[in-house]
Amino acid sequence: MSDLVTRAQLIMLAELLDVEPERLRHLERLGAEGLRTLRERISDRLFDEQAAVFARLNKLAPLVPNGVVAKLSQAIVPPLVAGRAAGSLGVDNPGRATAVLSDLSAEYMADCAPYLDQRTVAVLAPTIPVDVLVPAANELMRRKAYVTASWFLDYSTSELVLGLEEGITDKAGLLHTTALVQSDERLDEIIRILPIERVAVIVRTAVSSPDLLMAGLSVLSRLSPELTASLGDVLFDELDDDGLTDVLRTVVERDAVTELLTVAAALRPAALARLAANPYLTEPGTLEMFVLRAAEEDYWVGIDRVAEHLTGEAARLLEERLRQVRPAAS
Repeated sequence: MSDLVTRAQLIMLAELLDVEPERLRHLERLGAEGLRTLRERISDRLFDEQAAVFARLNKLAPLVPNGVVAKLSQAIVPPLVAGRAAGSLGVDNPGRATAVLSDLSAEYMADCAPYLDQRTVAVLAPTIPVDVLVPAANELMRRKAYVTASWFLDYSTSELVLGLEEGITDKAGLLHTTALVQSDERLDEIIRILPIERVAVIVRTAVSSPDLLMAGLSVLSRLSPELTASLGDVLFDELDDDGLTDVLRTVVERDAVTELLTVAAALRPAALARLAANPYLTEPGTLEMFVLRAAEEDYWVGIDRVAEHLTGEAARLLEERLRQVRPAAS
């Protein structure tokens, strides 16, 4: 869901400025893309101001053995300093970056990761071997540092994506991380890289808690329609009737109706029929919520597809409300 991505951008901005996210809550109105632009401009300014210092460090880098760099860094260099310096050093000395990272503990790498210049993550991530990155990724999962982990997923090669999915043991954490990938196009690419049976494991994880359901729904609502349809089948196969009711209640309570309607627009007929037959969905209050959200977004495809599968009083009620609301919204 877009709110989840917006929240992630707010957290990244808060980490960059070393403040609590609540202090920046008023900036949520900028939306995910606006916050991303603001964060990147601030980040670029901060790192560019230190470029001269980093340049002097780069001249010293070839004089110090890799093992010494790693040992001294972990012993005396604070993660904030190491993270901010590591990006520049790694870009200018890419061959050495991998060697030094191989000598660092997963814990120290996780400590430093939030302080990296994200421009350098784009350069470094594709060069880091899977066996070096996976332990640090698992440490980030343990810390629930999903926002930071998502940076590396954003820029990983196909080989690295496959290795991370296989090596990360916390599939719930992996779902949270995947949901925070910034670009819809990149998210679609990542899901397509993975074999469908491995994606299915991640999708099935979504039904285990309300928070995971929101993450899973966010992913499904941002994918291309044919991929959403395929994974929607996986999700609906996992749910019995009571489970589907719980999902719908959570969607309404968490105000994620817009995301569900986006998913519904891509679902195949069998999944739509189950959705439309659910007693909770056909309650007047639930239908009214769906109509209001469709009107707010001026997005009617999802609710029209649900309407095609409704019968009886629910079909009549929805048709009447759509006649009342749609002209005013268009």
